[in-house]
Amino acid sequence: MSAELARSVPKRRAEFLAERYLARHVLEKLGINQFTLLSGQDRSPVWPENLCGSLSHNKDSVLCAIHRRSDVFSGVGVDVETLMSDDRAASLWPGIVGDEECQWLQGVDMPFCQALTLSFSAKESLFKAIYPSVQHYFDFLDAQITVLNQAQQVFELQLQTTLTPEFPTGRSFKGVYWMMADKVTTFLCLEPSKAV
Repeated sequence: MSAELARSVPKRRAEFLAERYLARHVLEKLGINQFTLLSGQDRSPVWPENLCGSLSHNKDSVLCAIHRRSDVFSGVGVDVETLMSDDRAASLWPGIVGDEECQWLQGVDMPFCQALTLSFSAKESLFKAIYPSVQHYFDFLDAQITVLNQAQQVFELQLQTTLTPEFPTGRSFKGVYWMMADKVTTFLCLEPSKAV
């Protein structure tokens, strides 16, 4: 356990350990036994060679997704979020979506707080999937949700800025989501492709 984690509150330590326990269990299913998932200098998980993974948790769930790399630009992202309240959504939306995306989300057939939580979670999944390839942080406003198919529970995000030559403005990413009474889960698996 890192010195930083040792100084953290018990809740944070418990979440960290639950994620690592689940990751070890999933890796064992893939034939990788007794692997200790460490954190890199940027605090992101360091997965075994030829694998990429993603972790997430909220107040009552812990998730882990692992994907075998097909090339250096493969990635996977999973995220679970507790649904925002109306008041929280009204105060937080400018840091999550731009004006155009906000207006678009207000037009979908679900309460704005659910749509905003979904957008937030989808962008978290995207970040987790592509950060290992781009190796630098980017903002929620650097991606925009452009498709939301509620019948199939599919979303699509589009980059609004160029992150690297492989991840240019306009590149789109598809993912899936599950909406429950008090939370939303998103999943995105990045396969190599050219910009659209």
